[in-house]
Amino acid sequence: MKVALISTVFNEGDNILAWAKALGAQTICPDEFVIVDGGSTDGTPGLLVQAFAGGGFPVPRIIIEKCNIARGRNLAIQNTTAEVIVATDAGCVASPDWLAEIIQPLQADPTVDVCGGASGRLLQNDFHRYLAAIDPEPPAAPYGKDCYPSSRNVAFRRQAWADAGGYPEWLTLAAEDALFNHELHWIGKKFFSNPRAKVSWAARPDAAGYYKMLNGYGFGAAEARLYAPYFRRRLLLTLCPPLLLFSSHRFKHFGFRYRKNAASATGWLAGLWRGRRAPKDWRRVRGVLLSPAALRCLESPALKK
Repeated sequence: MKVALISTVFNEGDNILAWAKALGAQTICPDEFVIVDGGSTDGTPGLLVQAFAGGGFPVPRIIIEKCNIARGRNLAIQNTTAEVIVATDAGCVASPDWLAEIIQPLQADPTVDVCGGASGRLLQNDFHRYLAAIDPEPPAAPYGKDCYPSSRNVAFRRQAWADAGGYPEWLTLAAEDALFNHELHWIGKKFFSNPRAKVSWAARPDAAGYYKMLNGYGFGAAEARLYAPYFRRRLLLTLCPPLLLFSSHRFKHFGFRYRKNAASATGWLAGLWRGRRAPKDWRRVRGVLLSPAALRCLESPALKK
């Protein structure tokens, strides 16, 4: 079973060496390795070649195209031939057996279409340690219908990607993997979770960067028309801060919690107002936007049975 590792990068010069070192320490290697650079201006492509040269891990094929993350992921996959695609993000640090573990469920069971791993946090400064203490990374998603893995740590069959129509390139930036996961669920793909497949990642280096990240997540979720109840709660807590006192934290970290909610809520409102709309050939089915490919798959006789 051929395996392709894909990733997207953009101005990741500060993170490339740690990322490459972790991949170079993997217990197995992929058959193909493709990276799409979204137009870096810090020399990331050259650093990538240097980082992987001379090691046992394959030197990646690097494709440079100014594009969003969804387009980058699709472009990378289109330039592979493997049956199984493994996706991760630059800036993550994978455990030595990560690649072997993330593909193991797909190797062991031909009915499994998607496998998600677990995420940890890299504690690189005081803000990261503060964030890990009050906002810990959630555990690995459970098996089955509640599994929605991040594309920093996921493996899926090429056919599943094709049946869903690939990642939604019309989104501005974020939520491409969330909508992709929802489509895969709706067209009947089987999910599996392997907590032994672990990558660690670093949040933004300071609070301002973290709020900006949450704002972007909210914007993307609004464009994808996902998680509206969650963001309505964030909006309510932003408009009525005293409601935060009813949580178990009460006064603890009050300012941080308020600004965190406000960043998510304002991003979500901005996405609803000025975010992109789904293409006309996409259709909303029971609250989830589906691509033309997913709609065709949904109408297939096999799935209807």
